[in-house]
Amino acid sequence: MTLTKSTPLALVALAVSLLIGCSSQEDKDKYDHYYGSGSKSREETALVNLQKERENQPAPAQAAAPGAAAAPAASGDTAKAGSGDSASAIGQGGAAAAATNPNAEAAPTAAASTAAAAPAKRKPVPAEVSALLNKHACLACHQPYDKVIGPAYAEVAKKKYTPEQIVELVHAPKPEHWPGYPPMAPMAHVPKGDIVVIANWINSL
Repeated sequence: MTLTKSTPLALVALAVSLLIGCSSQEDKDKYDHYYGSGSKSREETALVNLQKERENQPAPAQAAAPGAAAAPAASGDTAKAGSGDSASAIGQGGAAAAATNPNAEAAPTAAASTAAAAPAKRKPVPAEVSALLNKHACLACHQPYDKVIGPAYAEVAKKKYTPEQIVELVHAPKPEHWPGYPPMAPMAHVPKGDIVVIANWINSL
């Protein structure tokens, strides 16, 4: 009689354990995709894309540099100009500049607009902050100015989080704040004081 009573209980326990096992396997697969073996391939892809972006970006800045260097030389002392006609016309500000070189006025304007469009200067990471970022493996997913797996710290700075909010987000991330990024694992082991130092630096970017 006890056998017949315990059989349904055993079947229920078996069904529950199978359900728990399936859901935990699904969670394990998701975690593995974002932070385990799947993260390796994503990191490599992100780094390749980052290198391509960096290779494509410097070209306009380098092209603008010779134009910017040429403008001061052209507006300098006209007596020092070697081939004279267009350089002296620009130095004197006369109408002959437009006649000999139609782009004479456009070049300084183009150089100025390119300089204005150039990204803001990247600040170096202070030694104390760099040590904390390395200690807590933050740099595996975040970089100061470049997207890797998670958002760049400069992007986080644009959200204007307070240091207290950043502490909360590190300890209990909210993926809905960053759609399009893989969810961040909770980092409850990181001390609040360390996060506050990092948060103050983030807000300075």
